[in-house]
Amino acid sequence: MVRSLYCGISGLRNHQIAMDVTGANIANVNTVGFKAGRVTFEESMAQLIAGATRPAGNAGGTNPLQIGLGMSVGSTDIILTQGNLQTTGQITDLALEGNAYFVYSNGEGNFFSRNGALQFDALGRLVLPTNGFRLQGMMAAPDGSYPAGTSIGDIRIPFGEKSPARATTEVRYASNLDSDSEGLGTITHSNRFLIQASQDSTLTALYDSNGNDLGIVAGDNIIISIAGEEEGLFQVQEGMTVADLAGMIQTYLRERTGDNFISVLPNGDGLTVDLTASSVTSVNGLQIRSSRAGSNSYVANALVFPPSILNSTPVSITGLRAPATADSLISELYDANGNSLGLEPGDIIRINGAVGGMNITPVNVTFESPDPLDTSSVSTLQDLVTAIQAAFRFPQDDGTIYENPSVSVNPANTDDDRIPDGAIVIRGQPERAFGITALSIQAVNSNNQAPAPTRFNANMGFTEIQAARDTGMHSTSIVVYDESGDAHTMTTTFTHTGIPGEWLWEVSMEGGEQILGGNRGRITFGQDGSPSSFTFDDQSTYFRFDPMNGSNVVQIRLNVGTPGSFQGITQFRSATTTAAREQDGYAMGKLQEIAIDETGEISGIYTNGISKSIARIFVAEFNNPAGLRKLGDSVYAVSNNSGDAVLLQPGVGSTTVIKPGALEMSNVELATEFTTMISTQRGFQANARVITTSDSMLQELVQLVR
Repeated sequence: MVRSLYCGISGLRNHQIAMDVTGANIANVNTVGFKAGRVTFEESMAQLIAGATRPAGNAGGTNPLQIGLGMSVGSTDIILTQGNLQTTGQITDLALEGNAYFVYSNGEGNFFSRNGALQFDALGRLVLPTNGFRLQGMMAAPDGSYPAGTSIGDIRIPFGEKSPARATTEVRYASNLDSDSEGLGTITHSNRFLIQASQDSTLTALYDSNGNDLGIVAGDNIIISIAGEEEGLFQVQEGMTVADLAGMIQTYLRERTGDNFISVLPNGDGLTVDLTASSVTSVNGLQIRSSRAGSNSYVANALVFPPSILNSTPVSITGLRAPATADSLISELYDANGNSLGLEPGDIIRINGAVGGMNITPVNVTFESPDPLDTSSVSTLQDLVTAIQAAFRFPQDDGTIYENPSVSVNPANTDDDRIPDGAIVIRGQPERAFGITALSIQAVNSNNQAPAPTRFNANMGFTEIQAARDTGMHSTSIVVYDESGDAHTMTTTFTHTGIPGEWLWEVSMEGGEQILGGNRGRITFGQDGSPSSFTFDDQSTYFRFDPMNGSNVVQIRLNVGTPGSFQGITQFRSATTTAAREQDGYAMGKLQEIAIDETGEISGIYTNGISKSIARIFVAEFNNPAGLRKLGDSVYAVSNNSGDAVLLQPGVGSTTVIKPGALEMSNVELATEFTTMISTQRGFQANARVITTSDSMLQELVQLVR
């Protein structure tokens, strides 16, 4: 009976301990970084009344007869779950997300805590305000680096520290130079002029009498047929002429009739089929067509022969036209619709216009019949071209790398489809300062009688296909520094050379600095748009200037990027946006504020805009953090069962990261604590009832002797 009394007493005592732990948890429900505790009970000693017996024979074994002697506390554990984070916005409030601990020192040893509510002391050290313990980490060298051998110690923010000036050693450029930045001149042209085709006129530049392009191109098949015979195909080759076409027809007719005395010859502006020397009496249904749909109808209509060609009479077709050339007589020209121009000898052709907004002196020339001795009149297109060039004082070529003539008659079969064959083309010099405007070349009827040069004037209506524009030029400026921190404005100007993918560059300074070299060169770009070369005219490798203020010469590397890289300057068909984006120099500055990132890096921000590392916070990891010993003030110490502290950089060596501007809240859950408190109270009451019941039983026992 006494055993039950002592069991009840052990229950009362140990449930009181559990209540103490619950009370401590609830008391620290708002303590920063607090980790809740818990109590686990274990059975105490048991008294053996009778031992267990083995099974013997047919009898079974028996279990031991035991009576428990109460209970005791098995362990008090720390619940290490992550506490919620509370945002504070205070730069020195730090929370840990992970299992590691902040490391603090009191000068004699290291201690550990999840409490990151830090403050500065008078020396600028980060300390725990509850006890003044100092936060531990690694201080950076003056240049922000961490040399090998740097030890871990107190973290101190050097308020009032100055960042010395640094001379610029590199300027980095980025963005794009528009590939379409070449300076252009005006290109304008008249309508097409035509002449009668000749035997040398090419098939791919033939027109009918109405000025319609026959549309024959190399590779087309010319189809020739006569009544009752299989048609023949003749493929058009590059450079074939009207004479070649006559040869095709003659070959076909001779093969189909078997008579080699049939002849087909060019006759000026057409073809003549002659059977008079042959034995063939007639050729019926001769047709010439093209295999290409877009060309067939024009070819068939331009080369129409009578239904029957008799032996007695040669048959000719006419009306083929070809683009005019510089040597063409103006009197023999047709307009773009195949009509006569209406010019007659004595008509005055007036040339007028403006270059770069400045009107030229109008020039009048007289159209005359061919007269090589009269140099003041015009009779050929070349004469008119020469007169136009003289009136506008154009140089011989257009000033481009292609050296196109300033004024010319566009020949047949050129690659530029924008300019009609046989048209007068005028090309101004590059740049808007040479732009051609108000161009007018008109003829005046000298006798006010028919014919009037109406069609000539209409055909001389000019169409501008390219406006003059200035050469692409772009400048960008950046402030660079010498060793004393004095600022200098450096301007880089890029100018397109007129050669695709090539630019000139030049660096200038705005103040009284003296440029020593490396300030001019050129940059070229590859087909991929990245820079392929960057050269200096004086074979330098750096831009150098003397600040003229007593400081040493500044030597700057100009970084425009590398081949295959698109981090620097590129050249694409896009707007020019190139800028000198960055340089590595700066003036002297003072520490203005600090910033702390997730890896514990404390960066100082100086008044000169420089940001560099000041220190790194380190955290401690343990093999068994639950084994840490509580010392009060939310601080733990290493115990025999916690393992040694391993100091690591957050987010780098440790998986734990720092959340600046936040605090870790207590991980106490009130619902759990209240439930535990109720069960503890009930346990305590039950144990108290065991004592009172046992006391009643003892009372009954004592009364047996009365």
